[in-house]
Amino acid sequence: MRRLINMNQDNSPNRVKVRLNVGGVEVEIEAPVDQLEESVRRVISALAEGREKEERPVQEAKRQLTCRQVVERLVSEGFFREPKSLSEVYQEVKRRGYSFDVTAVAHVLLELVREEVLDREGSPRRYQYVERRRGSVGELAKQFPEGITLTAEERTAQRGTGAPSE
Repeated sequence: MRRLINMNQDNSPNRVKVRLNVGGVEVEIEAPVDQLEESVRRVISALAEGREKEERPVQEAKRQLTCRQVVERLVSEGFFREPKSLSEVYQEVKRRGYSFDVTAVAHVLLELVREEVLDREGSPRRYQYVERRRGSVGELAKQFPEGITLTAEERTAQRGTGAPSE
């Protein structure tokens, strides 16, 4: 990217012309000697502001996701196929460039456990979070009624009675 900025074209003898190259941007400044330093500061400040504005949309786009959305993305990507501790989940969120507090991550994990998306194994302060195992025999029977035969005990458990049926 190349820009050329000319300030005041007057060629009087007490004026100075300076050419700067700042971050790949070439700037030519012409100003009275007593105003040159201030002119250079203003131009460099304007270039820095322009560069910040160019970088800002990328950072803002990354922050638009909520903590829950980031953790749900981890679930959908299979991150929780193997048990993970809170600190492992937090580090993965951080590695991906998000700066959520560890308590926010813990809160989302607890919500996902309550919603039966994840299972929690272990004891307090040592919990491991793992993808909920789908596909119990009863759930599979509902999905594929013609392809799965239930045992007498499973049929009894489904009906909630104590006597097996044929």
